[in-house]
Amino acid sequence: ERLGVWLALFPTVYLSAGTATAIILIGGETMKLFFQIVCGPVCQTNPLSTIEWYLVFTSLCIVLSQLPNLNSIAGLSLIGAVTAITYTTMAWVLSVSQPRSPTISYQPLSLPSFSASSFTVLNALGIVAFAFRGHNLALEIQ
Repeated sequence: ERLGVWLALFPTVYLSAGTATAIILIGGETMKLFFQIVCGPVCQTNPLSTIEWYLVFTSLCIVLSQLPNLNSIAGLSLIGAVTAITYTTMAWVLSVSQPRSPTISYQPLSLPSFSASSFTVLNALGIVAFAFRGHNLALEIQ
């Protein structure tokens, strides 16, 4: 029984640490960029370093982790959903509103072999999997 616990512990810690590291890096960089966009040149006299933004994001995560359940941050989830829908709508509306450039070819590139096209598909699936970062898994564990 103890061997099973030890064998299951390593992959779980490895997955959790990797996911947490990726989220902290992306979250800290995003907060830094958001602050630079919102504050502009007014706040450039003594800006926080990237490491300090990572610590700010980690501190916010620690505060949010003290909430009793995910229903406590439903408003924050709503803001995230509205933001995602807004970004997506802006992307397709802006791309449809601009005329096509006559100097650019929109024909897909032909791949030289079946293995090259297979690796392209697997790469695309990997990008999608990394974009979601196992959020459903985190909810099931919690």
